Amino acid sequence: MFADRYELIDRLGRGGMGEVWTARDRVLHREVALKLLDPDGIAQADLPRRFEREAVAAAQIIHPNVAALYDRGIHDDVLFLVMEKVDGQTLTARLQAENPLPLTRAVAIASGICAALEAAHRAQVIHYDIKPHNVILTGDGLVKVIDFGIAGFVQAAFTVARSTQLTPAGTPEFGAPEQFLTERGDERSDLYALGGTLFAMLAGRPPFTGHNSLAVVRRKLDEEAPPLDAFRPGLPPELTALVAELLERDPDRRPQSAQQVQQRLQALLASCAAAEAPTATMPPTPRTRLMDDTQRAPRSPSPDSWNRASTDETPFTADALLPRRFTNDMNIEFARIAADTRLSREAGPSDLVGELARRDCSGLVVGVYVEQPGPHATPGNPVYVCVQVFAFPDWAMARDAHGYLGDGGGVWRLTLWSARDGGGLTPSPDEVHRSHRRRYSWRENRYLRVAVAYRADLTNDGSIGPWLDSAARRAALSAGPQNHDG
Repeated sequence: MFADRYELIDRLGRGGMGEVWTARDRVLHREVALKLLDPDGIAQADLPRRFEREAVAAAQIIHPNVAALYDRGIHDDVLFLVMEKVDGQTLTARLQAENPLPLTRAVAIASGICAALEAAHRAQVIHYDIKPHNVILTGDGLVKVIDFGIAGFVQAAFTVARSTQLTPAGTPEFGAPEQFLTERGDERSDLYALGGTLFAMLAGRPPFTGHNSLAVVRRKLDEEAPPLDAFRPGLPPELTALVAELLERDPDRRPQSAQQVQQRLQALLASCAAAEAPTATMPPTPRTRLMDDTQRAPRSPSPDSWNRASTDETPFTADALLPRRFTNDMNIEFARIAADTRLSREAGPSDLVGELARRDCSGLVVGVYVEQPGPHATPGNPVYVCVQVFAFPDWAMARDAHGYLGDGGGVWRLTLWSARDGGGLTPSPDEVHRSHRRRYSWRENRYLRVAVAYRADLTNDGSIGPWLDSAARRAALSAGPQNHDG
């Protein structure tokens, strides 16, 4: 028991400034996150008062993208915070599993962080340490920012001169340059860190790196941030311009409010959605197919997708769940060259098979597609797409599996299938297609689809990234009985 109220259950993390535990609030009967901050022998008479002030300020932020602060106090000379326990994974863990992120997903996460910044800045609270580790992605896709208001307090209270090097006032890779000087920064410093986090999601690395923290800070103070499109060509110019403005060394040259940034991010999200909409090559009225022996008509597609007609009763066959052809966002056509139904134990390594068995996965349908000749095709080095459709007992189990196999960010270790002579399927050796491949997952009802786009050889052509993203995304969204057969 801690502070005669909180029962410590499991330690979630430990750092130089304390520990974070899962705890049980014995008064309100709920699980919470308990953060213990150790003053580490710092003798500051106003420390409890400053801690109180920062905690009260952070408690004013009420927003779905911010982890709520429930309580604070001092027990046995240890400062403690009681916060909402958020189930999910940090953005850091997500980037370790999938890096860089797809464009739309990265912009959506940045928009969630920015919404949290809007709410905090309205309450006159500055985070001072926006970074992937302080962003949690929940299982249902919500973005939660943690440690609002507390990060600034921790930096000011505990980053005393413990070495002869520059005393950090934030995380070197993401903090704004002014935070490492005497100014400490303001709301625009949080926007700089948002820009660095968005850069990392899209480029696969922070904008500045170095052999130690001091080298990173020195570069930030002396150099302009590198352009995002130098690491990931083909991004929308509006996005690269926004990131460049957020990473300006001079705060006066950055956007001046989170609200301004959010408006631009929302516009980018809208344009991304438009780009992912059906292309002109798709038929205006996709052909429908009988669902089962009762000849029940499929449900109408929702407005944001041209094909969501699958139901729990859709037959578990390749023809019912996989299209014969699809056209990706770059007007490149793909044709199915092999399809089959497999046992779930053939989906991948033993740890994956165990997870599928735990969720009562009955099997999977596998299909392989190949890029077709056309003005934008590369016949000498085609793109292949492998689609795997997993069948679960119900929608809830499929959603749970999605957190492991798909956008939840679990370790992704599916078998990559390829077509062999005679039209059958065989698992591809993982190392053959290791260099360039992208995946995209999609969940609806009891079926979960994972699409993998890959090159046939070990090309070093970095420009293939957008092609693979587009192919994988469209393949996952094109499956189902209402898709056209070409």
